[in-house]
Amino acid sequence: MDIKETNHRWRTVLADGDHDGVEQLLRSETRLALLGHEWSGTLQAAETAELRGLLLVGGDDAPFAADSPWSIPGGVGLVGALEHVWASVAGKCPDFLTMLRAEVLGLALVAMNDRYLLGYLHLSDRSRELPRDLRDLAPYTGSDSLTVLWGTAPTRLDQTAVVPLMDEPLPGGVRDLAAVHARLTSFDFDLRLDHFTTTLGASTLADYEGEDPADYDRDEDFARAVNGEFDRWIRFCTCDSAAEAYFLDMGDRDPHDIPRVALSSINGTSERPGEPFWDWIDQALPSLLFCA
Repeated sequence: MDIKETNHRWRTVLADGDHDGVEQLLRSETRLALLGHEWSGTLQAAETAELRGLLLVGGDDAPFAADSPWSIPGGVGLVGALEHVWASVAGKCPDFLTMLRAEVLGLALVAMNDRYLLGYLHLSDRSRELPRDLRDLAPYTGSDSLTVLWGTAPTRLDQTAVVPLMDEPLPGGVRDLAAVHARLTSFDFDLRLDHFTTTLGASTLADYEGEDPADYDRDEDFARAVNGEFDRWIRFCTCDSAAEAYFLDMGDRDPHDIPRVALSSINGTSERPGEPFWDWIDQALPSLLFCA
């Protein structure tokens, strides 16, 4: 199915409360296939994904499996489930939770390769108010595309957990968010707290491999990388549509010893001090996920 057909199908199955139809559409979701490939080495893993629970705006719910890592109780409804999942960090990012309640029209529990994921169903670039009943969801006209944000299972990290790239303790704020989801990912967005692969210094040097630092001004990113300025900027989030990458600056911390967030984009890199981690979650993340 092309994008138009997929969005028409989503609206049909949601309006009908067709759980089997939802499962089939989730199985064909690109990011789920990529996760399946990472976990099993095959893109076909998503074809075996099973819907183990579904909560939708206006009802038509299916109970969540009792053994899910989020332990979502029965009968709480969509908003109650969102609040339950995020309860441990609710006081740290209240505006983000407000946006979740406003934007998410469904929450799907999916099992794949003996792992659970939560799929947050929402409309990308939403241009209309969400209806109280999904039978009233406006037809797809090129905007309001149905998107799934996948949250992987929590990673329980204690104070002995380390950042593999640095062999030093993982910051507390990162541990707190990882205890909700170790990873949040959609078609153009990826936030990972369980797997750090590079620093801005390493990636910048790779981009300029073979070039002479003497040909660049001291304030340009290549010269700054050569001088080691970005060696402690750990990449944890990317947004392809915004052409942005976000880093935990391990050398720039708030009073609670949580690294501030630094940005690298087509317009260059941000300057210290960076944005406090929970402020970034509360204020920047809604825009990246929901264009809000």
